[in-house]
Amino acid sequence: MRGQGCAGKDARARVKGEMSDARTRERQGGDEVAERALAAAGCCGPGSEAGGPGMSAGRFWGWMAVALGAVAVGKGIRRPNAWAYTQAQLDYSFGFIRSGFFGATLGHALGLNRYAHFAAFSTGLLLLLFAALALLARSSKLAELTPPGELLAVYASSYSVTYLAHVNGYFDIPLALLCVGALFVRSTGRRLAAAAVATTVGILIHEQFLFAFVPVLAVSVAFGAATAKSAGERRVAWIGGALLVVLGLGLTVCVDRDGAVGAAQAEGLQQTIEQRTDGPLKAEVWQVLPLTPGENLETMRSVWRRPTFVPAQVESLLLFAPTAAVLSWATLLLLRRWMPGRHRWLYAGALLATLAPLSLNLLGWDKNRWNELLCLNAFLMLLAVARQMGGAGVQLPVRLRRACLIVMLLNMAAGGGMLDGRHIRPFPFMRSGDAAVVDAPAAGVAAQLRDAASRAGHDFVEASARRGGSEFPMGLCVVRRRL
Repeated sequence: MRGQGCAGKDARARVKGEMSDARTRERQGGDEVAERALAAAGCCGPGSEAGGPGMSAGRFWGWMAVALGAVAVGKGIRRPNAWAYTQAQLDYSFGFIRSGFFGATLGHALGLNRYAHFAAFSTGLLLLLFAALALLARSSKLAELTPPGELLAVYASSYSVTYLAHVNGYFDIPLALLCVGALFVRSTGRRLAAAAVATTVGILIHEQFLFAFVPVLAVSVAFGAATAKSAGERRVAWIGGALLVVLGLGLTVCVDRDGAVGAAQAEGLQQTIEQRTDGPLKAEVWQVLPLTPGENLETMRSVWRRPTFVPAQVESLLLFAPTAAVLSWATLLLLRRWMPGRHRWLYAGALLATLAPLSLNLLGWDKNRWNELLCLNAFLMLLAVARQMGGAGVQLPVRLRRACLIVMLLNMAAGGGMLDGRHIRPFPFMRSGDAAVVDAPAAGVAAQLRDAASRAGHDFVEASARRGGSEFPMGLCVVRRRL
């Protein structure tokens, strides 16, 4: 009986093993079907990866990144607004102040007090940033290490790219360029030196560099400990990353203390800048300039109490978080493959640097700008991992590749949250003067709508209001069906 019991257990074990093998073969078969579908989506013709005539998947996704990136930029690109132009005029003519470095150096040297010069220079910086990101992705061999290369297309299509184009002229662009430039350096010691220079210049331009980009630079330096060949190199990496954070904190404290702007100083700056500029200026800049970090925090507390605060945050995260999540997921998979046993602390650092821009919600209400930097940092950490720790190519799991396709579709449909009440400009990214009725004079609009309603057999009821003693259409009308 004891022998029969053992035989029964063995039989049940064999049956369970066979069932497990069958499920494994079924999953593998499903993955193979999904791989073929994804390859078809990548326009890989028969033999395209093996020397056939079709376009390879790698080339296809490379061109897709270019095309989707162009669409993403076209959705958001615009001329610099009045806030960006005004902020760029701040300088040290009335003493050392916060955010005055850009205007005191590049502003004077390049004549950026003229709006045309500022617009051209800002657009050039924006294009330079996109070119630098593309070069960093190429030098990190991201597409080769994660074939066939969907990850690059994910970021290129993202709403982060659209929003970067939308904030053309803001300090976000030169600050991001400083961070990207330091990531090109491979040697840990030299990267530390480049990061220290970038941190110093970045905080003098604007203190948001501490919250947005110092974590990225510090973590990229600390990554050197994972690839160090000696104990001395590991110490340099760990101590260098910590010192970079200390440098950023110290500079920010000094700038806030010594660069505080009084009301009289702000008024003097305003008068001087108004005399030498020829573009639109934003009056709110002079009101915000004297505020201390404590006053900013108090203002944000009132913002947090608004009933619309949480829904607005959720809406903004829905625009940007899918891209950041997919890129961060890929970073984790690469670290797990290339750095087994150490991937947890490495990924913890990468995740901390990715989420760092969210801390800017403590000091400012431009939530979409902070979430745009969230996506950018997720992409930068992915490139830093690929560049510093890249080993053998990693075949991305089918689930991640499916997520990439879904996120790209969401990115192309994403819109909202623009500054100055603007809206996404859809393809073909242009606006003809006679293409829309809304460009006609208000009286002409009302007449056209009234005639159209009459021809359709409806009554036209127009709402109007008074402004400055004259009546004008409010843009609200009701077309009422005749009974």
